[in-house]
Amino acid sequence: MNRPKYIWPFHTRFGWIAIAGNDRQVSLCTLGHPSREAALRRCSKVVEIDLVVRDWNPRARRQLSDYAAGKLVSFDDIALDLEGVPDFHRAVLEACRAIPYGATLSYAKLAAAAGRPRAVRAAGTAMARNRLPILIPCHRVVRSDGGLGGYSCPQGVGLKRRLLAMEAVGVKLDGINQRHTCIDSRSIAAKAREIRIHHSTCLMVSC
Repeated sequence: MNRPKYIWPFHTRFGWIAIAGNDRQVSLCTLGHPSREAALRRCSKVVEIDLVVRDWNPRARRQLSDYAAGKLVSFDDIALDLEGVPDFHRAVLEACRAIPYGATLSYAKLAAAAGRPRAVRAAGTAMARNRLPILIPCHRVVRSDGGLGGYSCPQGVGLKRRLLAMEAVGVKLDGINQRHTCIDSRSIAAKAREIRIHHSTCLMVSC
């Protein structure tokens, strides 16, 4: 991770969210906290440095707030800092980022979209270590049997269930199947490449 400079906490119905980063990229996003102070402490613990509290990325903050309010939001245009992430984990995160609102993907299909169909456990580890939840929507990755799997944010699987319920995707939430959009690993891989190319171009032209 590149050294972040700024942090900004804000409240949503899913608890307090904080985003940290530099002038160009979001390095860390954390959510589901009971207070502003808890969100700030979480970021400080991860980056191990003091950050300037400032509304440094209004676009990301607005989009996250809109998402939490139930609006259909895409975060494809938000530049994310994946510096230092191992190659396969990075491929998994990029594939996860391409999962659209209102859809889910199994851990097995996520591994396939990242180029290693047999590396299901490693794909799960990448999700557990995702430091950019919502922006990289690891809550949309579920077990092949329809179970939720894990979620590493403070409110755990309960928060994952609420996020999926808001998006109305077809996983088993308390035994009730909800609407589901089916996607496949090849379409996710193609979308991930499209997002990657876009941001590589932006870095070259400083957009």
